[in-house]
Amino acid sequence: MNKFKVNPHYLLLYCLFSLFLFIGIDYAIFSVRGLSFDFQFSSYDFWLILLPVFLCGLPSSIMHNCAHNNIKPRLLNLVVGELCGTFMLYGFRGFALAHMFHHIHPDDPLMDPHPPQGQSFLRFVISPIKSTLVVVERAYYRNYGKNSQTELNIKAQLVLFNLCLVARTLFWLFLLGPKYFLLVYLPVYFANIFVFAHINFAAHKERSDGSSEILNLNHNFYYQFINIVSFGGYFHKSHHLKPGAFNPAKIRILEDKVYITNQRSVGIQL
Repeated sequence: MNKFKVNPHYLLLYCLFSLFLFIGIDYAIFSVRGLSFDFQFSSYDFWLILLPVFLCGLPSSIMHNCAHNNIKPRLLNLVVGELCGTFMLYGFRGFALAHMFHHIHPDDPLMDPHPPQGQSFLRFVISPIKSTLVVVERAYYRNYGKNSQTELNIKAQLVLFNLCLVARTLFWLFLLGPKYFLLVYLPVYFANIFVFAHINFAAHKERSDGSSEILNLNHNFYYQFINIVSFGGYFHKSHHLKPGAFNPAKIRILEDKVYITNQRSVGIQL
């Protein structure tokens, strides 16, 4: 967050570096392995269907923890965060920045990248990248002003960000090959997108007065299973109260006290 506030080119340089890095890696992998469209299947491939079940919350959960510097030492946290950010395609530093806005402005319709108020889950799950970019842009203009130079910076960031998405996608395609890209990577990727989105959707409950309440969810088999494979992902209230905990399911809070957000006149009740 501090680097974003003091360096107007922070995200631009990150996207530029990431793009050239993955262009180089993609070229190297393709030069060595090529791209074979051999789709011969074996009986063992059937078991791959279990991977998105047991990995449905792992990469996103670990990247989320890295955004809070919950892995030590700091260098390892950065490396693991970038690896998971590569898996999730949008990179680590941009995600970490946007996630801090979520914690600073939870459920604020202007400054939270993913407030679920008034949205269906389908709309919520397909729009996180766009809404995140809008919030980062809004914060950028608030910090540096809106003029021809900053507008050009934002446009360049957007172009480079989308090119990085393509470059990271090609990395997994070239690394795994088309067969395992389709059978392994895409199912695990979309499972993580679904779980991470549903955590933010279900654990932020809109109230009749326009405020939102952040919840812990662990009352059925689905929530209990995901809380195991995602290190307490649906213990979202606990996470917001103590974001430094790697697994918020293991910390104690006063469950009878509600956590209200997006209600300036009410504030947060602990």
